[in-house]
Amino acid sequence: MIIYGAGLAGLLSGNILRKYHPKIYESQSELPNNHSALLRFRTSDVGTACSIPFKKVSVTKGIKSEKGLITEPNLYYSNMYSQKVTNSVLSRSIDNLKPVERYIAPGNIISQMASDCNIVYDYKVNGLDIIENREREPLISTLPMPTLMKIVQWKDIPEFPYQEIWTQKAIIDSPEVDIHQTVYYPDPNVKHYRISVIGNIVISESIEKPDASAGSHIMSALYDDFGFRANKLVGLEESYQKYGKIRPINEKLRKDFIYEMTSKYNIYSIGRFATWRQLLLDDVVNNIQLIEKFINTNSNYEKWMHKNGA
Repeated sequence: MIIYGAGLAGLLSGNILRKYHPKIYESQSELPNNHSALLRFRTSDVGTACSIPFKKVSVTKGIKSEKGLITEPNLYYSNMYSQKVTNSVLSRSIDNLKPVERYIAPGNIISQMASDCNIVYDYKVNGLDIIENREREPLISTLPMPTLMKIVQWKDIPEFPYQEIWTQKAIIDSPEVDIHQTVYYPDPNVKHYRISVIGNIVISESIEKPDASAGSHIMSALYDDFGFRANKLVGLEESYQKYGKIRPINEKLRKDFIYEMTSKYNIYSIGRFATWRQLLLDDVVNNIQLIEKFINTNSNYEKWMHKNGA
């Protein structure tokens, strides 16, 4: 079995499908420890699948407005926030401000997931690889759909709308902090759209590259919005994600492409970018297990995908 991409979806596939001894091909020379979506796990399924313990926590949320901090859903701010992060008015997590349960992954989850995987680094996928695999082993692709479309020279490549994002993460060194809270920032004049405190880690997510005064807005937000003064931040890290926020493309075209990749090239698309739809990594666990079932039974997986809109 072959897996293209050693991001979270690829590593998760490698762990769940370990009995097939998959070889994971990755374009980078190493795997950066850039996992920053610490409040995105709604179940413990990913941790269970990878035999990695996750911590269950309760998260409280709020919205920063010109009137202060509000903790009740507000259509005006919800729609403003959605337009800020996606340039469209869509349903987002800001619509629900009730306390929620989340599962926190360890900070080194990427290295833990990759520890026993057979990863080939500095590997560039090309069209010949795809064509030659047609009659061979199943291939799991986590490559972004626009990337795979270009590789196979798809006849009708659409515009893929997305929003780049930047993330800054640091440890609150003082005072002692152990909370799980997040604040949304709908104001389009504010670069960051969300700041979260997870234990003693603070994460700021922005739609523009942070300026030279790295971390100053975090210090201000902790005092003005979270209500405590942080004396020191240490280990400030910045990361970038090209497809930070994605918007839908034509649904028929999306399904047709996934269908043809499986029926023609024996490629199974896995993950948010490969299938170009909003997914949590929790959902990907079920998708991988479903793919394994179809591979084992030699069923027409691509027809099921097409029919059920996966």
